[in-house]
Amino acid sequence: MAWETEMTLIVRTLINDLAEPPTYSDSRIQQVIVIAGTYVQEQANLPNNYEINVSAVTITPDPTTPVRDDLFVGLTCLKAACILDQSTYRTKAALEGIRTALGSANLAISGNSAAYRYILEFPGGPCALYEQLLLDWNIGNATAVAAVLSPFVGNTFDPTMVSRNTYGDPSDFYG
Repeated sequence: MAWETEMTLIVRTLINDLAEPPTYSDSRIQQVIVIAGTYVQEQANLPNNYEINVSAVTITPDPTTPVRDDLFVGLTCLKAACILDQSTYRTKAALEGIRTALGSANLAISGNSAAYRYILEFPGGPCALYEQLLLDWNIGNATAVAAVLSPFVGNTFDPTMVSRNTYGDPSDFYG
């Protein structure tokens, strides 16, 4: 299917895995895309539904053809990139914790897990972009919205804390 080629390339670009040979195989990225798609369908109220089979690594109908579902493709690719970045961070953090000594020889591995942690927390990283796009979509396309309006202020309301410029003298509230 076309999604396998297109979405794999998008995710590979988002995680900067364009070197030869790549860190992740196409089949591994496609597995993560399918898993990310299940999360997207659970978390977003999307106009189209897809049948996602994790064990067979399939998404039907194809979200990239004949009519492209940009929202599903974008959310799924961002979620997949987030999952892969988290995996890389876990691996690097585990490796950095290794210290060993044998006699006078010492081995200490240090690296860049702090940089991967920054990528995960960075507002422009795939995890933050996914959360923001999901929030924007769900708020912008809410199907049921309700509000309760009442003059009730609360049990901890203290009228002496009200600004005198707005409401007058606080002693007016006590009668």
